[in-house]
Amino acid sequence: NAERFFTSEETERIQQAVIAAEKNTSGEIVPMVVSVSGHYAEVELSALVVGLVLGSLAALIWHDPWGSVQAYLLWPALGAATGLLVASIPSVKRHLIHKDRVTEAVHLRSLAAFTAHGLHYTKAHTGILIFVSLLEHRVIVLADRGINEKVAPGTWDEVVRIVTEGLRSGDACRAFCSAIERCGAILAQFFPRSVDDKDELANNLIAER
Repeated sequence: NAERFFTSEETERIQQAVIAAEKNTSGEIVPMVVSVSGHYAEVELSALVVGLVLGSLAALIWHDPWGSVQAYLLWPALGAATGLLVASIPSVKRHLIHKDRVTEAVHLRSLAAFTAHGLHYTKAHTGILIFVSLLEHRVIVLADRGINEKVAPGTWDEVVRIVTEGLRSGDACRAFCSAIERCGAILAQFFPRSVDDKDELANNLIAER
């Protein structure tokens, strides 16, 4: 659950990291974590069908001809329920989703978040989103066109690596703070903060289901 992924203290640390990073740049850094990027209904449906088939086979194998109809129908129902239950386990579900499907879902969710939270509305188009999707174990850094016109392609791969390694090591808060600091340093080279610069976007961590 993204809304409970960080403690209140960690959330405050991330917010302070954003404030510190933006002191030297006119860029706007937005950290965001979501529980899941797609519904993946096909996974649950497939698990239900497989469970139903296996339950039906079990009913044929172990069917008692003197038993009740209710007992015969119990096996398929139990199989379907078990299939849905197993498919709902995050670590299992993640491996049942095709990689292309994951890539598409996370990309679309990050684009939607970029728009929904107004990163494309900054004056000089210098908004940048650090996006983490927990179920899929994916990290994306999206920068607005003002940044992409000056920053070389592949620049943000380092930031993605910082966050990814932190998530793997179990220190996501430190990783987020380090990634934010690195974004601030890169942006300061191309977009130094001016005297009349205004903070256009909120500095808090965004957490959504």
